[in-house]
Amino acid sequence: TEATGGLGTLAAKAEEIERWERQANANAYAASPDGVIPEDRLLKFLETRKAVHAAYERYQADLEQLEKSSGQAGDTLSPNDLWSAGGKVAEAFAALRLAQMKTLAAVGMSEEEYRAIQIAVYKSAWASDVEKGSGKMPAEAVSGSMAEAAKGMEDAVKAGLEAARQQGVPGAGGVSTDDVRKLQEEMARLGQGAGEALAVPRQNVELFRKHEAEIKKYAMTGLALVGL
Repeated sequence: TEATGGLGTLAAKAEEIERWERQANANAYAASPDGVIPEDRLLKFLETRKAVHAAYERYQADLEQLEKSSGQAGDTLSPNDLWSAGGKVAEAFAALRLAQMKTLAAVGMSEEEYRAIQIAVYKSAWASDVEKGSGKMPAEAVSGSMAEAAKGMEDAVKAGLEAARQQGVPGAGGVSTDDVRKLQEEMARLGQGAGEALAVPRQNVELFRKHEAEIKKYAMTGLALVGL
């Protein structure tokens, strides 16, 4: 009886969630070519996170305890515990998902845009920490390291080849300075590619720092258990 009643409640909530999903995802979204997050859209994202957080607080203790239990080696849950845990996770997911989709629909944001901003926030947080620690943005740090490595490799290869020639190593004379230059250029190209992959717009980092306290306030552990 308890199971049937619970499933009936979840089914009704799922239908409500689906209605809000359709409304939210009807909002058009086109990613910015330069990857910069407009501040007004970040504020809409934070408004959604705030609504999810309000729902999350009702389940926070249970979710964090479940996450802790599931991560403990050798910890075995009884069938009754599993049933209870599964029901709690399903209930939490429904409540949080409803809060999320209802707010997205209200602020005019699709899931695609929400996820894009979420990823950009994570990358900006990481880039901010890297810059605080090294004084450089990630792309600059990686490109600089690769350039230094390429120069060091060039010097080492030249020295090695010269020593090999002096010792009469067969084939040492067949490696030209042009070959070494091409190798250095390839290292530089790899460094540039790595830097571009790690590039984070400066505007995003500054925007993250401006709203850092609020972003961290609505960061929620335990959401992995409910897929959010």
